[in-house]
Amino acid sequence: MPERRVIATFDCYGTLIDWLSGAKEAFKEAYPEYSGLADDFIKYWGEKDWELVTSGIYRPYREILSTSFRYALDKLNLRYDNDVIEKLTYSIYRWRAFPDVKPALKKLIDEGVELGIISNTDKNFIVKSIENIDVEFKYVIVAEDIKIYKPDPRVFKKAGEILPKAKWIHISAYPQYDIIPASKIGIETILLDRYGLKYMVRDIDTIVIDDIDKLPNLIINK
Repeated sequence: MPERRVIATFDCYGTLIDWLSGAKEAFKEAYPEYSGLADDFIKYWGEKDWELVTSGIYRPYREILSTSFRYALDKLNLRYDNDVIEKLTYSIYRWRAFPDVKPALKKLIDEGVELGIISNTDKNFIVKSIENIDVEFKYVIVAEDIKIYKPDPRVFKKAGEILPKAKWIHISAYPQYDIIPASKIGIETILLDRYGLKYMVRDIDTIVIDDIDKLPNLIINK
């Protein structure tokens, strides 16, 4: 057991939930004849998502998703209607957790670590995603609650006001959304390097791991 109260917060999509596979699967269902364009669809969607969450203007994440999906389909010159956009947007309900997530999180809980999520999303989306992860999170902070999106460091400042006083570590697979802004304001962070992005944190005070199975021992003994 940790000697003092420890809270481990996580980014959700891409860190715990395999959003890449989920979004690609939804695209291929909608456009089976264009399945080879799935990677380009993801790339264009990501471009617009970043633009919108860094705009400084809050809008519900379902709107950001649908706008980003429309942008991606326009870039690919694919026809769509509102039904297609709705199916793509709400495919988030079906996105699954990475297979390695539940065992690692369960071990943290068994060792007395309190879990939380800090995510760029809406309440209804995160409820379904937590169901898909099938692990209890004591603290859930989403953009809909605080009306700010990562990578704005105010997200982490707000989280610090919401979370109880404890040793706090934030874990994410994304340097640009989480690790860099959180680390720069003094929050302990761990990069779970699922995507080969550790080069982005060379000058950042963070720990890098390539396997979530290493997380429990690291946090418990930190």
